[in-house]
Amino acid sequence: MISLKKILCLLLALGIFICLALAKPTAPAVEQAVTASSVPVFEIAEPRLNAPDRQPSADASPPSEHHYQVEDAAAISQLPELPNGCEAVAATMLLNWAGLPVTKEEVADALPRGEMPTENEDGAFVGGNPEDVFVGNPYDAGYGIYHKPVFFTLNSLLPGRLTDITGTSFENLLSVIAAGKPAMIWATEHMDTPYLDLEWQDDEDRLVEWYQPEHALLLTGWDDDYAYMNDPMTGQQEAYALSDFKHVWELMGSQAITVN
Repeated sequence: MISLKKILCLLLALGIFICLALAKPTAPAVEQAVTASSVPVFEIAEPRLNAPDRQPSADASPPSEHHYQVEDAAAISQLPELPNGCEAVAATMLLNWAGLPVTKEEVADALPRGEMPTENEDGAFVGGNPEDVFVGNPYDAGYGIYHKPVFFTLNSLLPGRLTDITGTSFENLLSVIAAGKPAMIWATEHMDTPYLDLEWQDDEDRLVEWYQPEHALLLTGWDDDYAYMNDPMTGQQEAYALSDFKHVWELMGSQAITVN
């Protein structure tokens, strides 16, 4: 027969066993050290699925954007007849837009011409001056011609309808296009940075500095990023970065002719 003392000992042992079984286990020392460290914890938010698109408020203004394009300015190619006649072709496009049905050959033939630079017996190069004449031959070997003689020629073909705006600001040049009028401009092929190709003396001992790759085009449009122009070399409208065009046009003397 079990004594009261043994029963009490069994009950005490059973109670201790139950307490140990129900007690929360203690984390090891290493786990406690990591948990209690000062390393920051960054919470990454879950993406919001099917979140509504953010719409601009009714008071928000649309971004400023400019786009101007002159209508009915047909492009003409200088090739194959005028391999060095970009100025004659750009001028022809301007005259055609103004209502004069002249051909590029007629304009090329009307431009005054001067000699290509050649070395004389003293070893100096002497030739025509593009400020006065077309240096060389637009049908063959040639350099080119600048705004003054081109304007005089165009004014003789279409009196009182043209304006030489050479030296104007770039902003004023763009305002001409915004007003719906094209402009013949001097720049370079592909808007490449011009470089000094050759120097010579004209028949009045004036120094001529010729920069390549000189090119004349018809400016017909622009927006915030590009200038659009009829390119005689391709016979199509081409787009050139507006900043590149500004840089090259100013380096080439800010030359331009437009219609009144």
